[in-house]
Amino acid sequence: MRSLRVWSSCVALLAATWLHADELPPQIRVVVPYTAGSSLDARARVIAEALGAVLKRRITVENRPGAGGSLGTQYVARSKADGSTLLFHNNSYAFNPHIYAASAYDPIRDFVPVAQAYTSGLVLVAHSSLGVGSVAELVALARSRSTPLSYASSGTGGLPHLAMESFKRAAGVDFLHVPYRGDGHALSDVLSGRVPLMMSGYPIVQSHVRAGTLRALAVTGSGRADIFPDVPTVAQAGYPGFAIDAWVGFFAPADTPPPVVERLNRAIATALASPRVQRQLAETGARPVVTSSADFAAFMRREWERYGAMIRDLGLKVE
Repeated sequence: MRSLRVWSSCVALLAATWLHADELPPQIRVVVPYTAGSSLDARARVIAEALGAVLKRRITVENRPGAGGSLGTQYVARSKADGSTLLFHNNSYAFNPHIYAASAYDPIRDFVPVAQAYTSGLVLVAHSSLGVGSVAELVALARSRSTPLSYASSGTGGLPHLAMESFKRAAGVDFLHVPYRGDGHALSDVLSGRVPLMMSGYPIVQSHVRAGTLRALAVTGSGRADIFPDVPTVAQAGYPGFAIDAWVGFFAPADTPPPVVERLNRAIATALASPRVQRQLAETGARPVVTSSADFAAFMRREWERYGAMIRDLGLKVE
């Protein structure tokens, strides 16, 4: 009887542990490793609000920009692995360690992918004063000049930087990279005409393209963007095989308990299905993506390897 009571107590204890294994802290931080006002930041805030309603938790968005997103990523890697701190990041998460020699995080070892959130794209825009209305015209102009045209990006090592350097290689032309600390600062100089070109996320330039101040020349993704239906992809503009789709997802520090990851994954899927999130993503040219944590992890490994080969081919490296 005593053995039976001990066994029963152990079963009860294990059951209680299992029931509370996915318990989350009362407050969760979502770290965006870019400046406030960026495409990533705006979408993060809408999704975080919906996620808070699903989990009945207070969720705050915290911006920690720097080093192409590496600083905020490193911060989350060192955070407590209990679900209280999440990283909201794009493709740069997978390729920054290939670019930054001193990168202090490993995207495979230091994190567990929680859930993919959405896919989007980048658009190459030119100030209207440049007088080009297509990729072909831009390439012709670049080849006719003795000095390279300059282009703005949200920062060295970010996805817009990688996309434009890839386009340069594909087109066989040169452009001068002018990195800024975030999309907003880059856009300011492009709108003034000081820098004629910019590779950008859709929401940042959307209204200016509609107003005619900027001209959208091409999108980088594998398909056209719903919000820019008349703008060709880079592949359609004459460079077959070119495709860089932007993706974004949630990551947690390594050793976060699997039940916590699973609960967050389910909650994120529910948040993405909310009408407000669906509407905001559609209005800014993004499409929600629902995956399991395991599928997102497998996707991440493939991206890590693909971008490593791409960056070695481009010769991009920041000491």
